[in-house]
Amino acid sequence: MENLREDKEFSDLFRQKLENAEVTPSPSLSSNLMRKVGMREFLRFNPARFNIWYAGAAVVAVGTTLAVILTLSPDKGKKEIQVLQPVEIYQGSVDNDLKKDLPATSATSGENRQSAEKVKKNGAPGTYESLSDRKTAAISSVAGTNQAAESQKINKLPATAVLNDAPDKNTLRTIKRSQSLIEVSVTEGCSPLRVVFSCLAGATDSCLWYFGDGGYSSLKNPVWIYDDAGEYKVALQVISSGLKSVYSTVISVHPKPLAKFEIAPENAILPRDEINFLNYSEGAVKYRWDFGDNNTSEMFEPRHSYRKYGSYNVQLIATSEHGCSDSVVIYNAFSSSGNYIEFPNAFIPNPTGPSGGYYSPKSDEASQIFHPVFSGVTDYQLRIFSKRGILIFESNDFNYGWDGYYKGQLCDPGVYVWKVRGNFINSGQFTKVGDVTLLRN
Repeated sequence: MENLREDKEFSDLFRQKLENAEVTPSPSLSSNLMRKVGMREFLRFNPARFNIWYAGAAVVAVGTTLAVILTLSPDKGKKEIQVLQPVEIYQGSVDNDLKKDLPATSATSGENRQSAEKVKKNGAPGTYESLSDRKTAAISSVAGTNQAAESQKINKLPATAVLNDAPDKNTLRTIKRSQSLIEVSVTEGCSPLRVVFSCLAGATDSCLWYFGDGGYSSLKNPVWIYDDAGEYKVALQVISSGLKSVYSTVISVHPKPLAKFEIAPENAILPRDEINFLNYSEGAVKYRWDFGDNNTSEMFEPRHSYRKYGSYNVQLIATSEHGCSDSVVIYNAFSSSGNYIEFPNAFIPNPTGPSGGYYSPKSDEASQIFHPVFSGVTDYQLRIFSKRGILIFESNDFNYGWDGYYKGQLCDPGVYVWKVRGNFINSGQFTKVGDVTLLRN
């Protein structure tokens, strides 16, 4: 008690002596004093200031959040399965030019399909995927699932699903269908080529065909005709349960040759003339001729003689190296042959006397004998009359004509009438009438 009284007396004395005095503490003392004051304020509960209570609450909140995240996060060893929708798979002979030729279509979700860059997957020939169209959904396996259970789940995936072993999207692998859904009646042939296409998808699946020549069809089993030669890349787009697959095949159309020929001589006389067949065919390597008289030939340009006159249909069949053929037929090939008989309209007899009427092309160079020019005539009868209708000349011999004389006397100049009858070798009878003027020097 005595000590307390002494302390109080000392305090009162200090207050009385130094109450109005100003004391400036040293920097070190001030720093130590403020540090002690700050520590006491941090340890006190003051809602207006940041203190130990707020710091503790923040630590608890952060720890709780980390615990929840670690509890819900998957194990590192578990696999993630991604499903592409839609996934485009090309099976068969397909290259990067195929997709460029196909018109843009829309998926079942209504989104416009963008131009896709096709990436070849796993080195599988003819298998491609459109990366721009895919939509992925992650399916995580539960903790404790063994490897056998994971394999079983993978086998139950749709045929167009992919398996992802790592987060990297470049490691996608395709689970393909075992066979294409395209069936065709023929894969190659000659133009025009008729092809029956069949889509082997399910009854509820939709099929869209692109025929490679600009044509398309939404029928499941369309029929298409290729008129022009070339190779056509046919694509089939199948949409099944929201998944889209594209299959392809190639149709080869071979060109058709052109069969063409001519007959020489142009005005052939049957059976006298030997016929030459001139071949002007294009794109062919084999030929077959039918001469119309039960005779044939496989020569390029054959020669043929007919035994008698008749109506013959000559046919040529030209075949290409791919087995494509074309044919041409000339019906009644010799109906327009050069069968004719003509007479001059004037002549000048020999004034020195009758020549007897017999002539040859060489002996009648001066045209002093009236006679016909003919071809294909088997027989004929020529008669010449005066203006009064008197018969002054008659002949049944091709080599015997009228020399302008009648009963040894030179006829008067003027116009005379001739009439001829006969038979052509391949077109029957003929009758002609005309006039001739007799001139004198």
